[in-house]
Amino acid sequence: MDISSVFKAFSQTAHLKPQVQRQLSAIYLTLLSTLGTCLFGYYLAYSFPFLRDYFIPLVIGVMAITVAIFFIPATLGNLSKRRVLLWTNGLAMGMLIQPAILPIMYSRDADLVYMAVGLAAALFASFSVATMVSSRSQTIYAIGSASMALSGLLWLGLLSWFYPSLALFSINLMVGIAVSCLYVVVHTHEVLELAQRGERLDPVTHAMLFFSDFVSLFLRLLRLLSTDRRRQEANEREGRRGGSKYERRQFRPTESAFRSCKSEL
Repeated sequence: MDISSVFKAFSQTAHLKPQVQRQLSAIYLTLLSTLGTCLFGYYLAYSFPFLRDYFIPLVIGVMAITVAIFFIPATLGNLSKRRVLLWTNGLAMGMLIQPAILPIMYSRDADLVYMAVGLAAALFASFSVATMVSSRSQTIYAIGSASMALSGLLWLGLLSWFYPSLALFSINLMVGIAVSCLYVVVHTHEVLELAQRGERLDPVTHAMLFFSDFVSLFLRLLRLLSTDRRRQEANEREGRRGGSKYERRQFRPTESAFRSCKSEL
């Protein structure tokens, strides 16, 4: 795929009605602001380490805020209140994922975090635009694939629980990444279907669904990249260890031959 085809795919979203485009813009702007509060929560947990001791209260808080967002009526009067709740949810989520990212940031693999963020953003944008420009039948096939992949992910999780192995772990991660990408397709298709039927879109609810998709995609990519980096480092250590043994084997006959020659002299 070249640059011209990418711009052509973005330009094909112009078939959407102006009202639909405005509602989509509101959803994605709310998503970006939520990701910003998530990043701010990460830096808060980094600057104040005692916040990491409140892991369970943060989990309960995220669950309570999520339930509250769904139960508060999605009216224009409640929009600001629900948006603040969503930002609070993103703030707490940033504090929750900070302990998982911190060991990687302190190690030599800090570049993996930025790589995972870039890949997650690229995959999220690609699957969103692909859903907007694809036909309805293709999206339905993707939804069916998502349900099948989710069931496969559950079976792989059970299998790796009883028979732990590195291969099953890697396959489970890759299937999880595929499921996260397909759920981006599912949620984008749901938004487009509601907008094209003339219904008013709730930017908070849909932004929260997209936010959970992005965080899940980012964490799975980060785990896969870090696992692959550990495997490469282990292979390099094994290679150096094998090489040093080979050098010692090659050196011993030479040393003994030198001693024998010296004794003869």
